[in-house]
Amino acid sequence: MQGLSRPELRSRDVGGHQPRTVAGIETPHSLDEVRALVRHAMTARRRLYPISTGRNWGMGSATPVTDDNVVVDLGGMNRIRGLDLEAGFAVVEPGVTQRQLAAVLRDTPWMLNVTASCADTSVIGNALDRGDGCVRSRVHDVAGLEAVLADGSVVTTGGLDPAGRYHGRVAGPDLTQTFVQHNLGIVTAMAVSLVPRPETIGLVHGRIPRDQVGVALGAVTDFLRRGNPADGLLRVRELSLVPDHGDWMLPAGVDPSLFTILGPLMGSDATVELAEELLRKALIEVEGAEALRVVDAAEVGPDDPLYPRALMAQGIPTCRGVHNALGVTSCDRIDEGAMGFLALLPLMPMHARKTDQILAAMQTAVNRHTTALMVEWNLVGKHLANGVIQIFFERGAPDAPYRAHQLRNDGNCLLRGHGCAIYRSDIDHAAADVWSETSTAGLGMLHRLKTALDPDGIISPGRYGA
Repeated sequence: MQGLSRPELRSRDVGGHQPRTVAGIETPHSLDEVRALVRHAMTARRRLYPISTGRNWGMGSATPVTDDNVVVDLGGMNRIRGLDLEAGFAVVEPGVTQRQLAAVLRDTPWMLNVTASCADTSVIGNALDRGDGCVRSRVHDVAGLEAVLADGSVVTTGGLDPAGRYHGRVAGPDLTQTFVQHNLGIVTAMAVSLVPRPETIGLVHGRIPRDQVGVALGAVTDFLRRGNPADGLLRVRELSLVPDHGDWMLPAGVDPSLFTILGPLMGSDATVELAEELLRKALIEVEGAEALRVVDAAEVGPDDPLYPRALMAQGIPTCRGVHNALGVTSCDRIDEGAMGFLALLPLMPMHARKTDQILAAMQTAVNRHTTALMVEWNLVGKHLANGVIQIFFERGAPDAPYRAHQLRNDGNCLLRGHGCAIYRSDIDHAAADVWSETSTAGLGMLHRLKTALDPDGIISPGRYGA
């Protein structure tokens, strides 16, 4: 195994979190190496913090939650162990990237549920932290897992057998979701549920006046609840809140007077045509929605600003959107770039009145900390939306990182005060978010489970648990 220096890890975090001390870095390349590493850590009482590709930007990047962990970089475990093109499953290791899996699926009846982040992010890492793709929440892509427990033993869940074959859900309790947002073991493989490649992908895009966001969100919600005949994840996004004074920053090209409705409608020609008709009817009273367009994703050219989104809707990952937002030319430079970035991820309501109340409260915090943010609603279901609040700051400005972190802290409290629980946490809040939203009995159960599987607390201390 190859070790890396501590400064290389400590200096790389686009979010500007407080640095953690790191006891070392290990880079296993196989299941057996992970097992040996875990057994040695158990004997030596060393704490381990596994990462996939470490591109958890805005949430802590590759930095552990607590001090003195040995970071276990699983990027070298990058095999696609199996591909079932009849049933639509792939079995992959943590280092397998979106780019790698999507390339293998090209010209097949299946495609990947691509997330809007970098093409070189881990499929496993994002799915296990409840990221969202273009089709659905990626937690629904997690079909089965292989994990190494703290004693070095290996468990498989969900119908993934010890030989790496995926059979589908089998009889008995399924512990797969136990390892989602967990610190119970080190996941070394996952069975990924793929997306049938549709006949047509219509890409919805509309820029609408800022004051219409509550009405528009309610209208799109009605469209979903009454029955969207097409597949695909619609987003209400790029809703900016900017302070009334001071220095602040947003990505180039963002207009605070507008927000965007965006997402694919996927299915047969007739299904997509019907879905477009129903969506336009739902938006009929939203000012500016008449300019909304639905284009064939396959016909969007490279010079069109929609091109990155068109690629992702077709299961083709791209880094263009990330580069444009953070002002870099390579994802390898994001953690060292001039623009800082934090993320706050709450569950959000999907109706107008509550939306307007939350935005008004967040605007007060934005003014207080003279730092801008951008809000996105990922409409993953018919009840609540996965919110994505992005906070941008100039890393070189003396107090800008501090103000950004204070805004995220205040935003967290404000949102929870409005009933918006956090569904995905950063390294500063991973344990606190669990404690604040879990009953005493629930915390006791989590403690007993952790103690049974990892009595010495060597795996990912502080991550989503006690």
